[in-house]
Amino acid sequence: MGAALLLTAGMSTTGAAFAGTYQVTACADAPSLLNNSWQPFNNNTTYLETSSNCGSAAITGGSRATSGLAAADVLELPTNVPAGATAGWRFIAPPGDAISAISMDRDLFDNGPAWLPQIIDGAGNALPGETCPYNGDNGGCEASGVATSTGLDTSSLAIELLCDPEPPLTVCGNGISEHDARVELNGAIVTIADEQPPQITATSGSLFAGGLVRGLLSGTIDGSDNSGVQYARVYVDGAQVAQQAYSCDFTMPAPCPATSSNQFSLNTSTLSDGSHQIQAAVVDAAGNQTLGDPVQITVDNTNPSAPTGLLINGKGAGAWINQPATITWANPSQPQYDPISQVNWVACDGGGETSIPSSGCDGQRQQAGPLSSLTFSPAQDTVFAGHPPGVYTVFVWLADAIGNTTQADSAAISFGYQTSPPPPPTSITASGRAPYTITLGAPADIAPLTATNWIACDSAGVCSSTETSPGLSFSFAPGQYGRYTIRAWLQDAAGNTSPANSATLTITDSRPGKPSPQLHILSVTRTKHALHVRGSAARALAGNVTIVVHYTLGTRSRSVQKTVRVAHGKWAAILALPSGARTARVTVLRHSSAHWLAQTVTRYVHHRPALLEGG
Repeated sequence: MGAALLLTAGMSTTGAAFAGTYQVTACADAPSLLNNSWQPFNNNTTYLETSSNCGSAAITGGSRATSGLAAADVLELPTNVPAGATAGWRFIAPPGDAISAISMDRDLFDNGPAWLPQIIDGAGNALPGETCPYNGDNGGCEASGVATSTGLDTSSLAIELLCDPEPPLTVCGNGISEHDARVELNGAIVTIADEQPPQITATSGSLFAGGLVRGLLSGTIDGSDNSGVQYARVYVDGAQVAQQAYSCDFTMPAPCPATSSNQFSLNTSTLSDGSHQIQAAVVDAAGNQTLGDPVQITVDNTNPSAPTGLLINGKGAGAWINQPATITWANPSQPQYDPISQVNWVACDGGGETSIPSSGCDGQRQQAGPLSSLTFSPAQDTVFAGHPPGVYTVFVWLADAIGNTTQADSAAISFGYQTSPPPPPTSITASGRAPYTITLGAPADIAPLTATNWIACDSAGVCSSTETSPGLSFSFAPGQYGRYTIRAWLQDAAGNTSPANSATLTITDSRPGKPSPQLHILSVTRTKHALHVRGSAARALAGNVTIVVHYTLGTRSRSVQKTVRVAHGKWAAILALPSGARTARVTVLRHSSAHWLAQTVTRYVHHRPALLEGG
């Protein structure tokens, strides 16, 4: 046979090898009236003949015709048949087996002295009732019809015609127009007792290799037996899951092929994950079964679950990186017999993907270790080579030792990839007085802008250390009065930054003017939401003066100003303040003075609701 047979779950339970029997049919008892088991013999073909006429009508009496498997004297011979001449048909059991019974339709006939038609066993002994010696009283002997012999234990049977004269006779007579003697076997069913179990000569293939397995297993069972191998079988955990039958012909003494080779396939997905036992078996023509030694397999057809807790460089999804990048995760629990053995991953354009898209991804990558992280340098890694900065998603899925894996059980993390520093700020401006608020204009960039790096240098070229402030603005408080150059550059979410891409701003922080002999602050009074300022000016200072009030609100420094006209050497102003403002100082200045470098007067005040005394 040799064809592969797919196994499915249980059919029947196993049985131990046992001594069985089978039956071999011939002639009228066989399909198509065949005879493949009885063989003719003849030690004197001059005087005796054998013939095969299975299916012809049974012959009685001394007719010259015969039926079935026959042996008879040769007609019309001029001389008599010598003693010892014998002819007939013999059945021989396979070596080591024995014939235990026969059921037959036979005819034993003689019509002359010295002839002996009979059925004998392997030792030459006639079966009980199966001999027909000449009887002169009735003119001959004939035993015909159906007969059964049981309780036999012989290696062969023969139906024979023997010339066996007793003194004074020395020969047997022969017929002219009718046979003087004959034997006929019109049908036979021979029962053979087979006490020899079949042999499993070899098993091979993944089905019988044992160990950790998955998917489809295949294997071969080779067997042999004296009566032939009728079946090959596979058992799983004691249950028969497959049987393959050979073509056996029970008209033959050994009905089945003496040797066999059968291929089987077992789909382990029909079994539960875990340990199972596989056994091969062969069965002979008598039904004797031999089981092979059990083979232990461990089935695992389950794909590893998706990894969890993916981080990139220790950060969650949405982080920005430059290089190198390390993705880490936690692996799912696995059976000890089938641990995680490989990491598979792929990088895809775009973010927010939950499953691997059909396009837009690089080729699959894999590594045998480490098993809970992967590291790549985007600028050099072949996966990212040629890709512009942007947003990517990396999918990670796992494979176990036996090879179970599926992209469907992948986990994803999306992140930004940028290696270039941000362009220079589009603008840089300062607002207020010291401490100044410096604000930068944001250029277009792929990665989000997250911080500002800056330094301040005085007119002597002495610079501060680089400072970093979150966002696009920072506060600058000069250590002393003078001229300062501020240089600022941006930093993105991936950590990229470059002082070469900076913007500069020059600030002059002037010292307040000395009290002017022509300009005075006479009083400063605080009400709930306003500051009342009153002063005087020399009559030569006709025109306008500007009053500037510096205050703090929370942690920020602010100012408010108002310009008023000087009348008769006096001036006064009311400046509104927000709730919670804490007044720091009041400065009054004269416009377009031609006589003073800084024609101003400043009064420092203290925050209290009562009148602030002036001086």
